[in-house]
Formats: sequence, structure tokens, C-alpha cells
Amino acid sequence: MKVGAASIYEVAKAARVSIATVSRVANGGARVGARTEARVRRAMTRLRYRPHALARGLAARRSHTVGLLITDVLDPYFAEIIRGAQAQAELAGYVVLLGDASVHTAGEDLLVRRLLERRVDGLIVASSRTTDDYAAQLKSEDIPVVCINGPLHQFPHAVQVDQRAGARLAVEHLAKLGHRRIAHITGPVSVPTRAERLSSFRAALKEADIAYDPELVVMGVTTIEEARSAAARLLALADPPTAMFAYNDRWAIGCYGAIRAAGLRVGADISVVGFDDIVMTEWVDPPLTTVSQPRMEMGRIAIDMLLAVLRGDSVPEVVVVQPQLVVRGSTAAVRRSARRQRSGT
Repeated sequence: MKVGAASIYEVAKAARVSIATVSRVANGGARVGARTEARVRRAMTRLRYRPHALARGLAARRSHTVGLLITDVLDPYFAEIIRGAQAQAELAGYVVLLGDASVHTAGEDLLVRRLLERRVDGLIVASSRTTDDYAAQLKSEDIPVVCINGPLHQFPHAVQVDQRAGARLAVEHLAKLGHRRIAHITGPVSVPTRAERLSSFRAALKEADIAYDPELVVMGVTTIEEARSAAARLLALADPPTAMFAYNDRWAIGCYGAIRAAGLRVGADISVVGFDDIVMTEWVDPPLTTVSQPRMEMGRIAIDMLLAVLRGDSVPEVVVVQPQLVVRGSTAAVRRSARRQRSGT
């Protein structure tokens, strides 16, 4: 007894048609009579025939693959984006090819060329390293692109988290707890998302009637260790912050070490808020209060947008998703002693 799927020859024999007819039915090519098509499909189902993916793609001038470009596969931020994109692509009969920019020292342009050589039908760019020059080069490839949390001017279609709403959630939460000295730790503001989040942080302070103090903002952070050093410098100020809002969860967790090294307690003495809600936020001690991005949903939306562009459907330029505040143990009401010190009493 034969085990496994049948070949195209066996399907043709069972359906009493030519191999070319089976190929046309399987690949959606030239028109085939309704009765003949039904007979072929019954034979395909009965014999468990699976058309070759590459042959099907060539017939339709599509590879049914999309490229997903991320900054670093070891960064837990990207895990849910990847999962959401893969799940949605699979529902549509597509495969996602992952491009990790961290392992391509020659630059993202080489990485994208590698993806294009594999005939991807479109690209999702979720990398923070994309420059304007590189985006312009990518546009010249005449391939649909959707970016996730990237600069809106670089690509025609994007999925964005509402940065202003996210910063507002963090600052409002800390303000309600009595914090007035709120620091912000971020990376190089040449990266548009970091500049936008800093701008949103300043706007949120203004809405909460809290004066912006540039002394409480540390820029240029790129690693957890640098975040720890930034937090240590902030705590060494003559008038240190009572709360810290970090650009992402990893850097927020980096602040924990500096707070403890200063003999203080996270939450009880210094409140800390992150951004993203990566998996480790629930497992640190205390669990981290954070602004949660619906990253799995963003991956799904990006795939839907990209496939809609490929179909020629009308697609919005930007889909904005809303963040949520997840309150855990790293934030608490400002201590009375700290409040008295700030007021000079």
C-alpha cells in the first residue's frame, strides 16, 4: 500500500485528464471546465495531492513568501511580532522569511537583497536601524513594504503604536501616585521612534502640569548596562528623581540594579515604568509596571496590509494601535520623606 501524498501523474490518471490539466487546476492558471475541475479536485483530495509550492508560485508570478526584517532576534520585543505575522501569513497560505539585521554586519541593504533574491512578494520592516537613504533604496526595488513602528515618511504603509497615548499613560499613572520628579531614559534620538517617545513624554508632563527638566533625561542608551549607568547618574543628582520612565522594558529592568546599589527599593523608594510588556516583565522582582504594545496584533495587521497591497486593494496609509498600562509592583506612591525634601520642608 502506498504511503504519503500522490504525484501529479497519479492524480491525472485517476481524474482521466492530462498532467497539464491537473497543473492548471492546482495553480489557478488557464480556465478549466467546471465538471473537469471538480473531478480533478476530488482526485486531489482522495489521493492527498499537494501542489509544489514553488511551481504554484511561478504559475501565479508569486512566491507566496514575505520577508520580515527585525533589528535583533535576541531582543524579546520582536517575539510576538514574529508570532503574529507568521500566524496570519499561514492563514493566507504564505510563509515568512525572517531577516535578522544584527547578524549582517554589512548592513540591512545586503540583508534585503538576500530576501529579494528569494523572490519574496513583499517586506515588513520592523527594524529601528532603517535610514532615509536606505528606505529610498528599498522603494526603488518596486516591492510592497509595510513598516512597524517606523518613520511614517519612509514607507507608504505602516502599523504604529500610539506613542503619545503610551507616554501619557505612564506619566499620568506616576503623577497620580504623587511623583513630580520623573526621569526618562532613552536611546539615541536619531532613531525616530525614540525621538517621538521623548516628545510624547514632554507633552505628557505638560498635560500633568509637571515642569520638564532636561537634567532628568538621559539619551544615547543602547544596552541594559548603559541603562543601569544612566539610572545611577540620575540617582546621584542633588535633586534625584522619584520615578523613572524607560524607553523600553529592558532598560527599565537595567535601572533595578542601580536603584538597589544605591540602597533603595524598586517601587517602595523609586518607581519604574517600562514600555513594551515583554515576557520577562512579570518575572523580575518586583514585576515591572509597563506600557503594553499589542505586538502580536501589530504583526497580524502588517501581514494583512501587505497582502491587501499585493491584491491591489485600498489600504490605509497608517493603522494606529492603542497601548495599555499594565500596573505591577515597580510603582508606588511617592514616599512622604521624598515629598517633603522636594518641597524644602
